[in-house]
Amino acid sequence: MNSELHATIDMMRAIKKASRISVNRHFEGFFADRILQAVSAPTLLDMIEALAKGLDVSIEYIGGRTTAAFMTAAHGTKADSVLAWIREHPRIAAMVAGLRDDDDYGEAIGAIELPDIAPAGGGMVDIPPREYDIPIRVRLLSPLAHGADGKAGNATVFRRRQVLTGDGGQINLPYYGGNALRGQLRDLLADHFLSGLGVTPRRDKPPVAIWFFHCLYAGGVLEERSKAMAAVDTELGKSGSLRTDGLRRIRDMLPVLSLLGTAIGNRILPGRICVGDLRPICREWGSGDVPVARLMQWEYLTRHDNYEGKGVDADHAGMIATTECIREGAELVGGIDLDTHISEIERSALGMGLRLLSERGKLGAENRRGLGMAEINSDNAPDPQPYITWLQENRTQVIEYLEKIGAINTDASSVADILCGPF
Repeated sequence: MNSELHATIDMMRAIKKASRISVNRHFEGFFADRILQAVSAPTLLDMIEALAKGLDVSIEYIGGRTTAAFMTAAHGTKADSVLAWIREHPRIAAMVAGLRDDDDYGEAIGAIELPDIAPAGGGMVDIPPREYDIPIRVRLLSPLAHGADGKAGNATVFRRRQVLTGDGGQINLPYYGGNALRGQLRDLLADHFLSGLGVTPRRDKPPVAIWFFHCLYAGGVLEERSKAMAAVDTELGKSGSLRTDGLRRIRDMLPVLSLLGTAIGNRILPGRICVGDLRPICREWGSGDVPVARLMQWEYLTRHDNYEGKGVDADHAGMIATTECIREGAELVGGIDLDTHISEIERSALGMGLRLLSERGKLGAENRRGLGMAEINSDNAPDPQPYITWLQENRTQVIEYLEKIGAINTDASSVADILCGPF
């Protein structure tokens, strides 16, 4: 019998029974969501504390024998193994805790195999730190939110990936996706590019054709036989053919698109950089001494209902949510690798993007709530000045090229208006 696991699940059952919260959905699902939120705590003891708080439990309703057994388990040699199993299977833990028959309950716990976790707090990734052409280091000035695919009720968990440890185990570690970082570079460079042409970047009424807007800001869309893309098809080739001179012109005239890549027409234009994930410096990632669980916290978010004209029986329109974050003061490391075919102007455009990213000083979600403020430093970043000079000197040719491929939004402004506008 897994006595430490048994004592922990007993405590979870007692907390569930003593909960004073009333919900509008099945309580079992609500209980599982609260477990999913609580398991980000650094220790088993902290996890139970967080679960009791999340379920609004008064301690007088928890039996002394149950508490004593759990305290022994929480300070035992298997405490981290128990926590690791619950982290890996929070909804299964909720199912086991919900079993009503004592025989079924005991059999279920007895069948569980705990992972072999050292008392220090879990396994480590046995991978040497990655070296990048352009290393990036981030220091958080406020908590960082970066949501995963799934949610736990009204709570958003931080994005994680499954990683093998050096001893063959498996852990879920937080990271900030390289694709998210690439997307921020794309947006910043797109705004800068349009501003450099003399137009105001707008998302409601773009100054460029919608297909080109998607190329700039979202990496493009794949379309075939589109009337809007007829000029692009002529430039790149039709019916599966490829005009290499047209491809070279797109790369030469639109270095931002060439740098980051895009889908245009029915073709994909590969980018010139590979953007790595940002990983928090911690013991599990093999880059520090602090356990990763110490870096995580939950942030309470809310939107108040300010309408005062409703009756006493009207539904409340406020919103309450929580999101898991990496703590303020934590550091993350990652970087960017350059393609061997990157041009000097493309390299300089990347330098411009990194400068804009550093100046903006924001990562992740919920920036408007004050989350994701950061110091972003890039070692060996390219000089952005050649790209700035190129855009100034080639502004007219770029605008004329955009007109040629049908990328100008004629409803927003004419080519002449753009050319006569401010730089």
